[in-house]
Amino acid sequence: MTKREVFTKAMEMFAEGSEEREVMEKAIKALDKKSSKPTKAQIENEGIKAEIKAYIAENPGKRIGEIAEGVGYTPNKVNALVTQLRKAGEVERYEDKKVAYFRIAE
Repeated sequence: MTKREVFTKAMEMFAEGSEEREVMEKAIKALDKKSSKPTKAQIENEGIKAEIKAYIAENPGKRIGEIAEGVGYTPNKVNALVTQLRKAGEVERYEDKKVAYFRIAE
């Protein structure tokens, strides 16, 4: 559960116009303002994701370890970024004999 979700649920418990509700609304606005600008790590990760996608496009059907070796990052980092790419619908995961392989989404 995110902070935004917590504040939203808490806000629903207070009456419209109450001081508590206003505090919650301000907290949500502050979170929105804070989250609108990508962090340095997020910007760097976008470049790494592009490298991963290019590698997968050239070498479909690779496992996380092979992709990590091919792009020069740790398997943990590659796994996290491939998961983000999967959630965005850019990469597909498929299994063969209980081993996960990845390819560009069709």
